[in-house]
Amino acid sequence: MVHWRTEVLLKIKAVTWNNYCRHLKSLYNFAIEQNFINIKDNPFKKMMVREDKAPRKVLDDVIFKKIDLLFQNEENLPARLQPKWFILCLINVLKYTGIRRAQLVKLRVKDISLSRKMICIPSHINKSHKYHEIPIPQILFSDFQRIAYELKKKGDNDDAQFFNVNRFSTTNYRQGKEMSNHQLSHIFNVLSKVVHCKISPHRFRHTLATKLIKNKTSIYDVKRILGHSDLKVTMSYIEEDPEDLRSALDSVY
Repeated sequence: MVHWRTEVLLKIKAVTWNNYCRHLKSLYNFAIEQNFINIKDNPFKKMMVREDKAPRKVLDDVIFKKIDLLFQNEENLPARLQPKWFILCLINVLKYTGIRRAQLVKLRVKDISLSRKMICIPSHINKSHKYHEIPIPQILFSDFQRIAYELKKKGDNDDAQFFNVNRFSTTNYRQGKEMSNHQLSHIFNVLSKVVHCKISPHRFRHTLATKLIKNKTSIYDVKRILGHSDLKVTMSYIEEDPEDLRSALDSVY
């Protein structure tokens, strides 16, 4: 097994091997418990390997500055990044709430409570299968009001998709259809090419978690905002800043 693992790791990454290993380990455990195979020990036990440190996932202030400069001149915007006001709204919602891509795409008009200033995420669209709420920051409230107003003006009901670029774009071919996960990802692929930096919806979650901790927000509050079930997951989202660690050591005595 060890020899085979060594050969496989020449072709795939450690993280991919570990994912395969978890699934195969579970499969063998089930087969052993049900006596489908005549072995006592799981061959995939202790076969996972140490993964290389993941690449930097936090977006820094330089990247946000590039995005701001890009949207200051609407004439230079690619068609996929228009209308400007709606794409900026998508970026800011991800930036200030850390909402998951799949959740954002599946939100309905009825899931947005303007009276309570709350994003209400139903259990059936949440990764943890639990109901979750994210407060709407004041900086985003006018954007939410505008989308709600525009959708109502178009005659959309409470079951309509709330974040749907196809309801406002005059250039894309998906007018009249709902915005998909793939379409949202494509918007950020285009943005990445223009600003010459990899930007994805999920990177905003890591960035928000890191910034909240730097602003002395309780780790438990960060966990609640991101909707994590396990504090360990929240901890994995936070990128350590060597300067913060140095300052902590300098302030001991």
